[in-house]
Amino acid sequence: MKGFIFGALSALILTTSAAAIATPAKSQQLIAQAQSQTASTINVPYITGSGVSNNTHFIRVAVNGMSVQDLMITLPYQMERFEQVQIKDQSGREIAAKTQSTKGRLTITFDQPVTPGNSIEVQFAGVRNRISSVRTLLYGVTAQRMGLQGDIPVGTARIDLPDQS
Repeated sequence: MKGFIFGALSALILTTSAAAIATPAKSQQLIAQAQSQTASTINVPYITGSGVSNNTHFIRVAVNGMSVQDLMITLPYQMERFEQVQIKDQSGREIAAKTQSTKGRLTITFDQPVTPGNSIEVQFAGVRNRISSVRTLLYGVTAQRMGLQGDIPVGTARIDLPDQS
């Protein structure tokens, strides 16, 4: 009798768990769940573009979330030097800032914090590389936001150089 009860109970558990697993979910329910899990807004600065124009390397950064006080750029190890750096906003106007270049790093401190909704374009003019065969340069970009301590990683700007031959 005990064997019959345990056998029946085991069969009941298996059929109910199998039915629960096999019950199809509504596709709209799954789509809504997936969208709620993936929908997010970007609330940090991020790189919107980079490239070369007339021997000037440029990096564009969108400011989101909080105001940006400082921008730090790690220079590619292949870069020997650059002649000039300019910082501009989305309309092409120069942004007042102090720059400090140390070996392998450029620090930009803005006179007034750059507010969310704006963008920053850093332009390196007269770039010279140590190795002439280099075709790709990677610039690491971090920012310091108002009211927070520490650097926030913004991303890596990739600049593909045109072929000089």
